[in-house]
Amino acid sequence: MKFGVIGTNFVSDFFMTGSLENAECEVVAVSATSMAKANLFGDKYDIKHRFDDYKKMFDANVCDAVYVAVPNGLHAEVSMYFLNRKIAVFCEKPMASNVDQVIEMVNCAKENNTYLQEGLLPLYNPNFLLLKQNLHMLGKIHQASFNFSKYSSRYDAYLRNENPTTFRSELANGAMMDLGVYVFGNVVGLWGKPISVLSKSTLLETKADISGVSILQYPEFSVSLSYSKASDTQNLCEICGEKGTFTIDSPSRPNVITFTDRLTLEKTIISKPMKEAFVYVIQDMIKCYNQGKIQSDLCPFETSIAIHDTLTKARKMSNIVYPCDK
Repeated sequence: MKFGVIGTNFVSDFFMTGSLENAECEVVAVSATSMAKANLFGDKYDIKHRFDDYKKMFDANVCDAVYVAVPNGLHAEVSMYFLNRKIAVFCEKPMASNVDQVIEMVNCAKENNTYLQEGLLPLYNPNFLLLKQNLHMLGKIHQASFNFSKYSSRYDAYLRNENPTTFRSELANGAMMDLGVYVFGNVVGLWGKPISVLSKSTLLETKADISGVSILQYPEFSVSLSYSKASDTQNLCEICGEKGTFTIDSPSRPNVITFTDRLTLEKTIISKPMKEAFVYVIQDMIKCYNQGKIQSDLCPFETSIAIHDTLTKARKMSNIVYPCDK
């Protein structure tokens, strides 16, 4: 499967690492906001075709699929450009700025019978699947907490009044959409859409959020979520039941998942050693694409819509508003 990469931020380096471990994946093109950036990335990974405009990439007719890694606020626009031209799309998380855009993208994929996938890494991770399969070990669940906080180097740039893209509301950026999307994705991936959402965030002068907390209510338990781009934490996540507790080392790349028995305090690791996270996303996409499907087996359209419906509700409650929401 021949891919074109759109955007040359650090996440595209992760995609390249994953692609190099998949024999069926070949990156043949890269598009950036300038030829200098495209050439720098192309030279780094020996990519043949380089462009300063993603439309030129399509016109060159060299790709079966594209990996979309532009700013969040452009995900829907760029993805639908390719879907409307029958080019499969692997869209970086979050799939779009709000649930209405996600539904529009899904409908576009269906209308064009063309593959669309959201790159929410944990949902494709074999350890996440093991966690989901073994939730019964907990007995009745009473509470869970998921945290993803990481101090952003670009926050220092913000404090220097350099207006980095990471904290620009018009690009649909901020803590909830950049980091919170992982914990929302984990929870909805495990238990589906909650029955209610509570959320509060701290906003910067740009109207982007720097940190926040949310509570997702399910019929028999609640899940607390926290996320920040101005804090460093261990990012441990817990699911607690009457028989014991699952501890997950990372919400974005679950590498070690431990079960602690409540009575004996015996610890059992249920996880397995993992490859680079992008390996599994790319594998799933190529498998489903080759089977003639238009959506992922592991993160189908229904799941993406449920995640983004929950995110959109949380944003509105937190007064995080993007221009595309109006």
